[in-house]
Amino acid sequence: MPIRPATSSDIPVLVKHRRWMFEEMMKVQPVIYTMADLDTMEEPYRRHLDQHLKSGTLRAWVVEDENRIVASGALELYLWPPRPGDVTERAGLVHSVYVARAYRRRGLARRIMDTIVDAGRAQGLKTVTLHSSDAGRHIYETMGFHATSEMRLTLR
Repeated sequence: MPIRPATSSDIPVLVKHRRWMFEEMMKVQPVIYTMADLDTMEEPYRRHLDQHLKSGTLRAWVVEDENRIVASGALELYLWPPRPGDVTERAGLVHSVYVARAYRRRGLARRIMDTIVDAGRAQGLKTVTLHSSDAGRHIYETMGFHATSEMRLTLR
């Protein structure tokens, strides 16, 4: 199954994949969002993809099986202050990695992740981060990702 860069025409599927990713997490692990939150997220995420794919600050990839997108993932570039070991002032955020249920356990997530990591290296990034679901944690750990000291406060 070929993997290719996502284009603007893929945005509707990328939005669905992100939603389905969060819906699946809701079923198997504690989360702090609701279905209404997912409804509210879709249009802003569509606009986000449209803007950042066009500007080049976001790259996404899709895997197709007979012209049907069955897996996807994205790398977003962002500014980050210099820190020990990384003075590039940039980092990458991996997000929205999703594989349709019928296509899991075939190495598609790993192929997407390898593509994302290679793209980060090609961009000169030294740091790539992601937020993992419980289900995805193993693949990321086998690639060398590790837990950090990040903490989060949700402002309301």
